[in-house]
This record gives sequence, structure tokens and C-alpha cells, in this order.
Amino acid sequence: MSSGRAEPTTSHTLLKIMHANRQIESRFAKSMLEFFLLTTGVAVHALSRLPALKHPATMRVLHKQIFFTGIQALLPVTVAGLAVGIGLVSQMRSFLGGGVELNVKMLQVVVLREFAPLLTGFIILGRSGSAMATELASMKVRGEVRTLYLLGIDPGDYLLVPRVIGCCIAVPALTLVFQLVATGVGPAFASLFVEMRLTPFYIALFNQIQLVDILIGITKTFTFGLIISSVACSTGIYVPQKLTWIPQAAELAVLRCFVLLLLTDLAFAAIFLLRS
Repeated sequence: MSSGRAEPTTSHTLLKIMHANRQIESRFAKSMLEFFLLTTGVAVHALSRLPALKHPATMRVLHKQIFFTGIQALLPVTVAGLAVGIGLVSQMRSFLGGGVELNVKMLQVVVLREFAPLLTGFIILGRSGSAMATELASMKVRGEVRTLYLLGIDPGDYLLVPRVIGCCIAVPALTLVFQLVATGVGPAFASLFVEMRLTPFYIALFNQIQLVDILIGITKTFTFGLIISSVACSTGIYVPQKLTWIPQAAELAVLRCFVLLLLTDLAFAAIFLLRS
């Protein structure tokens, strides 16, 4: 008798669990779709409303964003580029030997294509992405966004456009700094620890770089900047009006951007693979 009663109870429990799982999956899919639509909307709005930058107030916000995202991040990006350049060149000379072409090819693939854009994107994400999400979430919770509406100011033009464009400018510029430091200054410092001839190394590196690599690299870093800023802005501006969501906005923005940057990097890696 006891076993006969257990079977319906167990089946009922399993049905409840399955129903709960379906609800969770439904909410997750709905949440992901909503996030995708909101983030895409922010990116499209920012790129389609470039004339809004002509307004002096919006231009001031753009200048502040470029200063914070780009200029103030020069030191960490430079240090990261120098560390990667010295460490990677030294390790390559130890494991790959003195072959210039092989070392240059590895430096091109590992540093110029992968490490420079990704590490720069992660630095910007940790600094500016989280800051943008927190700032916009705080403005939303305190009612400042609504105040802009009441004053006749479009929050999309004033808040979103300069932040997205500023980040799209800063990320490619900082990636270039990372690449120059890692491949230019890094080998010079590495030559103090390992034996290597710098002149043939730099000549081979210069000859290895092609115009299409530069164009794809610019497109990739611009896309990284667009992802970081759009995700941070959409996460911050669309939070519920509760104080507890201000720190959560930064956390969500960082996690979402981290995943999207990795997926985007895989997509561009596939493009390079198909091209070769």
C-alpha cells in the first residue's frame, strides 16, 4: 500500500519540477530576447543619432567619456601591453628558438589579433562599462532620466549617444596603443633577457602585417566598443527603480559583456580562419 501511494506522489512531484523548469526556461528565453532587443536598440539609436553630437551639452559629455574611457585608461593598457610583449617574446624565444618568421607569426596571431583586442576590451569593461551601468542605473533610480524628459531633453541623445560613440572611439585607439607597446617596446625590453636581433625582427613583423588585417582589426575593436557601451547603457538605463539594482546593474553589465566579447572574438577568429 505504501508503495502504491508513493508512485502518484512521486509523479506529481516530477510534474511540478518539469513545469517549474519550463517556466524558468520560458522566463530565461524572454529575458534574453528582451536584453537583445534593448541592447540592439541602444546601439542603433546611438549610431543613427550622430547629429545629436552637434549640441554643446552632448559634445561635453562625449569629451568626458573619451577622457575617462580613453585617456585615463592609457596607463593600465600600456602596462598590460608591455607585460604581454616582454613575457610572450621571451617565452617564444625559449620554446620556438631563434627563427624570426615563426616568432613574428606567433606574435601577430597571439598579440595583434587576440590578446590586444580582448585584454583592452576587458580593461575598458572593468573600468568604463561598469561605471556607465552604475551611473545610468543611479540616474534612473533617482528619477533624473524622467527629469530630462520633463525638461524637453531626449535622454537617448544626451545620455546614450555620447557614451556609445566615446567608447567606440576609445577602444580601437587603446587597442592600437596596446599593440604598439606589446610588439614595439616589448621585444626591445625582452632583448635584455634573451638573445635576439631586433632589426630583422621588426622588419619581418612589419612585412607580415597586411592591410586587410588592419581593417578587420579596426572593425573588431569598434565592435568591442559598441558591445561594451551598448550593453552597459541598456543594462543601466532599463533597471527597475529600486536602489538594490544600482550595484546589480554593474555586475550584470560586466557578465553580459564578458560573454558577448568572447563570442564576438570567436566570430572574428572564424573570419580570419576562412580568409587564410
